[in-house]
Amino acid sequence: MNRRDEISKKLLLDVAFYGLGLNSSTVLTAIGYGKGPTVYKQLYNIAAGNCILVCAGAIPGYWLAVATLDTVGRRPLQLVGFTLLTILFIIWGFAFHKISGHGQLAIYVLIQLFFNWGPNTTTFIVPGECFPTRYRSTSHGISAGSGKIGSIIAQAAIAPQRTRGATKSGESPWLNHVMQIFSAFMFCGIFTSLLIPETKRRTLEDLANDWDMGEHSTAETA
Repeated sequence: MNRRDEISKKLLLDVAFYGLGLNSSTVLTAIGYGKGPTVYKQLYNIAAGNCILVCAGAIPGYWLAVATLDTVGRRPLQLVGFTLLTILFIIWGFAFHKISGHGQLAIYVLIQLFFNWGPNTTTFIVPGECFPTRYRSTSHGISAGSGKIGSIIAQAAIAPQRTRGATKSGESPWLNHVMQIFSAFMFCGIFTSLLIPETKRRTLEDLANDWDMGEHSTAETA
């Protein structure tokens, strides 16, 4: 079982998660939910759009994750989550100009749902379980840190590409290609998910024994 995949998996997830989350107002504006005749109306529409994303997508996703983590398992949730996210980003990216604003908002809500009812939840739970006690906090920190590297990649290298070819301020002509790039990262996440251990209903002592360290047992206490 390859625990190092926890690091790469978190990085792959957070490229898309933070790429969307930190630019939600831009995305909502591009799909028609951040526009209006006045500044007040524009801000109101963006706030309403974010409320829809949170209440219809993120919050239900977290509660569904809580309800199914110990029955379905961490690995299946993560694998299915990455698979559905790949499909949704492909649809959004390649059919961007053919889908109405309401349809794009629905896709955005589903993406938020499967982010949280999937890899965004499991990538915080599994690192706290699969590593042995003496390395758990350090390895969990490295895994979380890799996610922040992913967010930097999203913000510094990918998100700015949405304005490529823009002729005036506020345009995002390349946003569909950004979604296509995100789909590639989610696709890679599918394969890293195949290499992680299933920690459902296993004790930390049992998981520690999976580590082969020769004469030294990782389950030993000081």
